[in-house]
Amino acid sequence: MSTPLTSRQAVLLVAGREFTTQVRSRSFVVGLLITLLLFGGIGLLGSFLSAQSSTPSLGVTPETEQLVPALEQAAATQDLDLRIERVEDGPGRERVDADELDALLTGSSGDYELLGRDAVDSSVQAVVGTAVQQAALGSALAEAGVDPAQLAQRSQVTVDTLQPTDPDRGEQLALALVGTILLFISLSGYGQLVATGVVEEKQSRVVELLLATIKPWQLLAGKVLGLGAVGLLQLVILGAIGTVAAAVGGLLTVPGAAAGMFAMVVLWYLLGFFLFAALYAAIGSTVSRQEELNSVVTPLIFVLLIPFVLVVNLLPNDPRNELAAVLSFIPFLSQTIMPARYALGVAPLWEVGVSALIALAAVVVVVRLAGRVYRNSILRTGARVGLVEALRGSGPRPERQSVTRSRA
Repeated sequence: MSTPLTSRQAVLLVAGREFTTQVRSRSFVVGLLITLLLFGGIGLLGSFLSAQSSTPSLGVTPETEQLVPALEQAAATQDLDLRIERVEDGPGRERVDADELDALLTGSSGDYELLGRDAVDSSVQAVVGTAVQQAALGSALAEAGVDPAQLAQRSQVTVDTLQPTDPDRGEQLALALVGTILLFISLSGYGQLVATGVVEEKQSRVVELLLATIKPWQLLAGKVLGLGAVGLLQLVILGAIGTVAAAVGGLLTVPGAAAGMFAMVVLWYLLGFFLFAALYAAIGSTVSRQEELNSVVTPLIFVLLIPFVLVVNLLPNDPRNELAAVLSFIPFLSQTIMPARYALGVAPLWEVGVSALIALAAVVVVVRLAGRVYRNSILRTGARVGLVEALRGSGPRPERQSVTRSRA
């Protein structure tokens, strides 16, 4: 005897086909290697640029040597690692021209000159300007009979915070940015892959054979689950390799923070993927050719890009930004913003839980609507199907045949 496939079996069958096809493909391995190289290249580039720009050099002549204490104090106040060298005027100019010194401070009181080769770094200009002003003010006070040291002591401001400074802030910021980039790459890449697969099956008319044996929602669910599992596998591999590399290199000193952020990335990847993949599949089903796909999925790419830009530009300098806090509860944005806020230590677990529940509710609604669009559009070829028309369900319905499996 034989019995028809259950819905669960049909979905798992499609999901398994999608998973094995993608994992065994060369593009999966190549994409994994390219992503690893990309992260490695970004890290090396950042280290190189930091080493090149973190320590500017300034030459001072015998005439300006008395400004060295003020220069050192101004550099410390502005958190600039400034290397000061004492040189003669002539050799100093030659070293500036040879790019061995970033700038040369020469001249005398009231007629100082800051000399650079092509341009002088703005941070060096700020330090020199502050030091010269302080020196001039000190001279004027001394002439007026006021002790500059006593005046400076009376005008000091102590900086303190209500909460102790977190020594792991830099590492938390790095985890937040890496998690944000991983989520953006995974959600955009595999969401696009879902839409591409839908259009390929529709264009080759393979979908007509598939829908003759299984229901549209089963095909959609299997495709989303299968490709979602592929994306999750890639995410786990990248996360594991990155964690091990950071630990070996001494960059990771708080394993608990890394583990917590990795859990957040996995959670929000799953929520974000089901949310966006359903939309990618639905929108992909409304067109019949690959050439038409880019124009219809571009809005989704912008929706993914908006929270990414917000995280990169707002949170590093202002983790408690009110706009980011509000947007971290809004579906389509929360999958990127909330895990970054959690990594920076400004989002407690209850906020993460509330945001996740809201996102889960959005997933349920979006999947139902996307399933309706997919069902009513997937068999329609030719002109693009409008979303309103697809939701109304005026398209043709496939006739299914029974699929059986042998039972021992």
